[in-house]
This record gives sequence, structure tokens and C-alpha cells, in this order.
Amino acid sequence: MKLTEIERQQKLMRLMQMRLKLEAPASFSHFLGYSNPKYELEWFHRVIAEHCQMLLEGKIKNLMVFVPPQHGKSEIISRNFPAWALGRDPDLKIASCSYAADLSEQFSRSVQRIIESPEYQEIFPDTYLSTSLKAKNDPRTYIKNVDFFETVGHRGFYKAVGVGGPLTGTPVDIAIIDDPVKDAAEAYSLTYRQKVWEWYNTVLTTRLHNHSRQLFIMTRWHEDDLAGRILKAEADEWKVLAIPAICEKENDGGLSNRKVGEALWASHHSVQKLIKQKNRSPREFSALYQQHPVIEGGNIVKRDWFQHISLAEFKSLRFNEPMHFYLDTAYGKKKPTGNDPSGILAACRIGRYVYIYNAQKVWKEMPDLLRFLPEYMAAHEGNAESKLHVEPKANGESVVQMLKAISSLNVKETPTPVDSKETRFRVVSPRVECGRVFLVDGSWNDDFLDEVCGFPAMEHDEFVDILGYAINDLYEEDDDMDYENIDKSMFGL
Repeated sequence: MKLTEIERQQKLMRLMQMRLKLEAPASFSHFLGYSNPKYELEWFHRVIAEHCQMLLEGKIKNLMVFVPPQHGKSEIISRNFPAWALGRDPDLKIASCSYAADLSEQFSRSVQRIIESPEYQEIFPDTYLSTSLKAKNDPRTYIKNVDFFETVGHRGFYKAVGVGGPLTGTPVDIAIIDDPVKDAAEAYSLTYRQKVWEWYNTVLTTRLHNHSRQLFIMTRWHEDDLAGRILKAEADEWKVLAIPAICEKENDGGLSNRKVGEALWASHHSVQKLIKQKNRSPREFSALYQQHPVIEGGNIVKRDWFQHISLAEFKSLRFNEPMHFYLDTAYGKKKPTGNDPSGILAACRIGRYVYIYNAQKVWKEMPDLLRFLPEYMAAHEGNAESKLHVEPKANGESVVQMLKAISSLNVKETPTPVDSKETRFRVVSPRVECGRVFLVDGSWNDDFLDEVCGFPAMEHDEFVDILGYAINDLYEEDDDMDYENIDKSMFGL
């Protein structure tokens, strides 16, 4: 009897489901299709699933997954992976953390629903949850709450907790963090970032043992976010899977068949939609969608705008042009809470170009700072013609007064700012863009460029202030730009 087209399709679907059922216990990507036949499994979902499986099997110890918003990452990692992992090993102890306890509890309910489904029980019959006060075939009582459940007859459990919440008890085998920050307000708050960092170090990591694995799934908001701090401290201990919304490298560096400029999930988020999002907010798009908390090349000022010159070339070029110094003061020595340092910069002008000779940051209380400044100026080509420009904030006015009283330095207060820091920096940025600012080669270059080109997404911005002061001051006498009639819309003002 010849099958109709509908019957043929139905038979094919049944065969596919049977194949998925056979392969789901050993393959996480197949489990995703088996547990939810309607799930749209794209290539990047498979890549994420394969990396999760490698983590469970011990081939990866620590994994960070950076994927754009609304691309299915939580469905894979926070809802399905714990269920599949407990099916493979009912003795696993899993902690799942998110920015809020109620979101973590939502994930917990999803995991429980998957485990309790008939489809799951068919392939993992040894992993099940308590249905009453007394568990099946066991005299002990097993817990099943919204934020905590145990696997009956085994030592495994799943614990849901909000970032900042307690995580006490038995050591954890797999720790999952799904977005430790809720929104931009939290992401750009140094206080909140520090709170997350302290929770990670004093709560989460204290539950880990030698063989524990960590799985972070995040949308990057800020270079100084939890992922950024961890990677800065121990990058070689983590596998990072970063998949941008718009392809930046041919074939995503070997992960896909995408071409540069193509959208990641075009049926849900077209490249036209993504470009509109980018045009509305380039910096946020770079972080959230492309996984670059600092826009490639910089935000307001780009790295390749700066010219470079060797120390030998600079010394041969300079005749008797005076070196001037620009100071952004802070409140004292470094504290555990991370107060700002004082920043100082040495610069001179030769012809129509500004040369940044050196830039440093120091955490010093007033007496030490007063001793440091003359020494720094003397060590960096300062002479009797040199001026020290000091911003009149924090203890800046006191620094000016005391230096005038106890030293022969030429000290001058910079004008009190009226516009915002970002506005001031945008106004001087054309000088850098036109190639009129040189950096004298030195070990300080990288830190300086990281902060200046990362502004306004960086934790500190002392170099931004003093670079702006230096450019304004050194071009003050014969400035060829009409700042009174400048079209500020050119700079987004």
C-alpha cells in the first residue's frame, strides 16, 4: 500500500524521534531535540551543547559562553543541561546561580519539569525526584523544593541561588552562573561589580573542590564584569566560547559556515534588525551582541589614531621645548574598596604635535604625594620652565597650596570643568584622530591605551582627564580650531 505524503512525513518524524531517543543519553545535542521536538536547533546551539558535554566529561574544566541576548543560551545551559547531566550521573551536585533568586528558581522549576517528563524517564529511569514525603523504595525523605531538590536513591542535588545569596553545605561538582547582572545600571556600577566579585570569591568558589567544574553563560556588559575579572586573573584556566551576533571572522574561526557580516540567527534576529540596534547604541551593541565590552579599536578615541615614536627619536627631535605635567588627584592611598588613584602625565609640544612622554598612576596620601611630584618631574625631563597643572578636585586645591608653599615648582590649577567628562573628551578627540598626538614608546603605553580607548566603559578614567588637559593646554596659544563655532553634532554632543 502506497503511503500518502502526510503519512510518509509522519513516519519519518517517528523514525527521527526514535533515533534521537537512542542517542539522547550519550549526546547532549540530541537530548535537546529529543526532550523538545519543537526546539529550533541551530548550528551554534549544537556548538554550545558540544562544549557543555565536554565539560561534563572532564575534557573542559571551566567554560565561559558569550552569546547575544535572546539566542537560546539559557534554554540550553540553565534548563536542559542540569537535567541531562543528572541523568548521566544522578550523584552530581549542581549549583545554578543568576542575578536574582526568583530567576534561578524559574530555572529550577524548568529542570524539574524536564526530569519528571515521561520522555526523560524513558531514557534516564534511575534519575527521578520525590513525589511525596516518602520517596519511592527508600525509607529516607528526599527534598524537592522550588530552589532545591535531590535525586532519589543517590547523593545528587540541584541548588538554585541568586548571586549574593548563601550557598552552604556539600561541595559542588558543577557551578553554573547564568548572567550575574540584570541590566546596565548594575553592570556600570562599580559597587555592584565589586559585590559580585566578592560573592564569587567568598561564597561560590568556597564550595568547589579539585574536580569541580564551572560553567558561565553571560552577555558581556562591561570589561570589568565578573568574566572580565576572572579572565584577567586566570585566562589560561578557562575555555571561552564567544559567538557574536554579526559574524566578524570568516566561518567564525572554524565553528560555522558564516560569512563576515552575516547574522547569527537570521530567522529571529535579521542583520537589518541588528544594524538598527547597533546604530541606536554602538557601545552597548559591541558589548551585548558582539561580546566586546570595549568597541574594537576604541569607543571615543581609537588606538590606531595615536602615533608612536621611539625614545631615541623623540630625544633627537626635541630641542628645548619644555615638558609640562598634568595631575588628576585622588583622596589617598589605595583601599580594599578600590578608590581612584592619582594620575600624572608628562607631555610637551614640538611644532604642531603633542608628545606624551610618560603617564603613571599612584595611590599616595598627601605627604607621600608631595614628595613624589618633584621627583617624578625631575625624572621625566622637568626643568624651570615646566608647569604642573592640577585639577582642583579631591585634594587638588590642597596640593596646589602646599606645593607653592614648600617647593619652587610652577603649579597651576586647571579650569574647573563645566561640561561632562565625555563631552570634554569628544571635543579634544579630533586632535588624536588627525594624528597630532604621539606616544613615546614605553612600558606604560598599554595601560594608557586600554583606559583611554576603553572610556567610558572602564573602571578608572584618570588618564582621560589628564590627556584632555594636556591637549587643551598645549594647543591653547595658537589653536587652529574654532571651538566657539564648532558644530558639536559632529561629535555626538
